[in-house]
Amino acid sequence: MSFLKKLKFIHIILLVFFILNLFILTNFPFIHSDEAWLSGLSRQIMSTNSLKVTESFFDLKPRSPHAIKVIFHFIQIIFIKIFSYNIFSMRLISLLSGTTSLYLFYKIVKLITNSKILNYLAVIMLGIDIHYIYSSHLARQEIILLLIFLSAAYYYLNNYKYHNKLEKNIKLALILGLGIGIHPNSFIISLPFILIYTYRLIFSNKVKFKNYFAFGSTLALISSIFILLSLYLDPSFFINYSSFGESLGVFSSITTKMDRFVYFYKKLFYRISGTYYIPPIKFQFILFTISFILSLIKLFFKNDSNNKFLILTIISINLGYLIIGRYNQTSIIFVFPVFYLLIINLLSAIKLKYTYILAGIIIITLAFNTGQTILNDSHYNYNDYLKNISKVVSPDDKVLANLNTGYYFEENKLRDYRNLNYLKNNNMSFSEYIEKNEIEYIIYPEEMDFIYNSRPVWNILYGNPYPYYSNMKKFIKNNTKLVHKFNNKTYAMRIVRYIGEKNWEVKIYKVQDNKN
Repeated sequence: MSFLKKLKFIHIILLVFFILNLFILTNFPFIHSDEAWLSGLSRQIMSTNSLKVTESFFDLKPRSPHAIKVIFHFIQIIFIKIFSYNIFSMRLISLLSGTTSLYLFYKIVKLITNSKILNYLAVIMLGIDIHYIYSSHLARQEIILLLIFLSAAYYYLNNYKYHNKLEKNIKLALILGLGIGIHPNSFIISLPFILIYTYRLIFSNKVKFKNYFAFGSTLALISSIFILLSLYLDPSFFINYSSFGESLGVFSSITTKMDRFVYFYKKLFYRISGTYYIPPIKFQFILFTISFILSLIKLFFKNDSNNKFLILTIISINLGYLIIGRYNQTSIIFVFPVFYLLIINLLSAIKLKYTYILAGIIIITLAFNTGQTILNDSHYNYNDYLKNISKVVSPDDKVLANLNTGYYFEENKLRDYRNLNYLKNNNMSFSEYIEKNEIEYIIYPEEMDFIYNSRPVWNILYGNPYPYYSNMKKFIKNNTKLVHKFNNKTYAMRIVRYIGEKNWEVKIYKVQDNKN
């Protein structure tokens, strides 16, 4: 009872957010193969006690070790050891990060407005936003980067008057520097502070050069440590990482990046996607656009430092998207809390009565959108998919399968279909690949036939299937036995627009003869 008496309303909001999301953690959104990809590498690092490894399920697909995500993998390893290797434990990291981020968001709102009610309303807005819930579920790094970003934003705003103290600048850089060990997109969340520090140095003289240098050199030093560790893991790190970045459009021309930038937002608005789920966020985008325009207008009439900081932050994050040029839709979450802060900053400037009315309308609309989305899209039962596989295949059997099966199989037992695109480069036939890896079962989703029949539209998923497809089908016909088949609307087809369109089929073949 004494514990309950100490609970504040914000703690209740956070507890409700955590518990409600815990119930749908593994059913919304559907499990993406990239989640198994990331955690699969963490498991490989853990089992080998080495950072000089790449994913065991990619034996032909070119991969190179590096240290840019090493902190994230260490976090996953801790959770694997505590909760074992499953999708729940991996997604729990994101939910805990999302809950903590929500608390930091509350602390930032308190710095912007003196209204307790508005503080809570702001937290509710972000907490019920469907994209925030989505990001708090996905076993990727974006929500952890957001946690680091909000930590840095709170530290910056809370120590605004003390930025000419060296230790404050160094501590801020250390907070941001953690992100380098989480994901390369740490550049995006660091850019607002880099540009704001530069602006305050050049145009306002509110930051002295020694403090600017302390901030910048600390960030540079942390970056250098991760780069040196990456060079230790892979002496060809610069060549390999540059090659990987080039394949993702990082070195495209500025005009190409601009075109993709516009298309990036267009795809999010209209929910155009490949294999990643995009929640409905049209209302948010319209709301954010209106709030940004009103905030710009406000900037001309009132010198509001919070308003200026938020506008510069939004511009900087988008500039970060543009510079990197890899428009991953999951990274859009970085701007969501900033836009909600912008909205709260606007609402705090009007009459209290209208503030509550407008905030209420926003919350009701967000709640309706989120509730409807979760009811429609939280039925993806991943465990049913794995149970069907388990009827004939054991976790320690060696298989060729889609990476979305990764949470079922033991380490080094799975080979992913992405390897097949590199058979020709290795002078290897499909049958030789099966024999070399001692594959016992082929778990064949109908998606593979669909991709082949609609090529080259979906070649981006596994590469061009044409060179190996006929040999693969011939091998399956002559050297395997169909032992089980089942239907699954979600995991037999990863292309979002076709998920649920029909009851897609998965066939499991037992390899009878590995000889040519």
